[in-house]
Amino acid sequence: MNIFLSWTLLFVAAQIIISLIQFFLRKKDFRPAVRIVFIVLKLLLAIAFAVLPMAGPVQLRPVQPFMMALYAALLADAFADLVYSVICLIRKSERKFVTAKILSVVFGILFFVYGTVNMQVVLPKYHTYKSAKLKNEHKIVFAADIHVGSAQPFSVLEKEVRAMTDEKPECIILGGDITDDYTTKEEMEKTFELFGNCGVPVYYLYGNHDRQKHAEYANGLQFTAEELENAIEENGIIILRDEYAVLSDDLLLLGREDISEGGERLSAEALKNPDSEKYLIVADHQPFEFKENLVVGTDLQLSGHTHAGQLFPLCPLYSVIGYAYGDFYEGDAVMNVSAGACGWRVPFRTEKHCNFEVITLTPENSQK
Repeated sequence: MNIFLSWTLLFVAAQIIISLIQFFLRKKDFRPAVRIVFIVLKLLLAIAFAVLPMAGPVQLRPVQPFMMALYAALLADAFADLVYSVICLIRKSERKFVTAKILSVVFGILFFVYGTVNMQVVLPKYHTYKSAKLKNEHKIVFAADIHVGSAQPFSVLEKEVRAMTDEKPECIILGGDITDDYTTKEEMEKTFELFGNCGVPVYYLYGNHDRQKHAEYANGLQFTAEELENAIEENGIIILRDEYAVLSDDLLLLGREDISEGGERLSAEALKNPDSEKYLIVADHQPFEFKENLVVGTDLQLSGHTHAGQLFPLCPLYSVIGYAYGDFYEGDAVMNVSAGACGWRVPFRTEKHCNFEVITLTPENSQK
């Protein structure tokens, strides 16, 4: 409940700051062109306050939640200003300042409620891929970016894991950032105990947040990398760091070390495929080396990391510079970039829904 209370207070504070600034400008007689400039300026500031928390330097982390609150308040206020301007245009007269603020509050509440609820609902997303390499049909679950304790109560994760097991997969692949710098040791241990009791093989690869490498900018180090590894392995979960695992007689999995580990991550050329006849799934937390991973004979790459932007309109902006969300093809290989099962830092998400991926692999001649 604390994450919801703190997020609500931050959002209200951001709304008050924006309202006070506008209060002192209320007597200005702005022409329509000037009002449009202000709307555009608010939108640009909102985008800046969305980019900085998600892609800014780690030193900004203590103030990133407030940046996200300013993003939400500015975006809502900009849309309210747009509607207010249309009303003024239709009525051919300026309306009272209170009219603009009522609209801003209404848009703000709607935006706040949608983004907060959207972060708490995790839905399965279904995919089917075919290949002549496959002899049998397989179903697997891929879940990335859970960020335990960061933006969702633990009860959401418990429901999510039940939903995963209800799909009756052959295995579950945890695609990195299951924990992060804000996860407590207790939350970490409970998480892997939960996945360890799924009744199917669970494979794990590290993301860029799991090992709390920047905990000094959060709540301090809650657990060591060794304690994390022990908790994972003690619950029967298999860690893959540039290692292969045989899933069946026609299915092979390669789990990559995260690219944030630099020299600890082997080059794709060094990871010789032990059986090129099998369908190869490459699980790599960050999607940026899809083409490099093709040298091992990738058929399907599963990645996360991007959260599909998390904050509107970052998904289309990220798409311009790289792999943001969805399916991407290189020859016969495909990479699926998941929106992730949670988000980061605050319980607020205005891009794609939170998802875990349910993947069905079928032989080429299958009717599915």
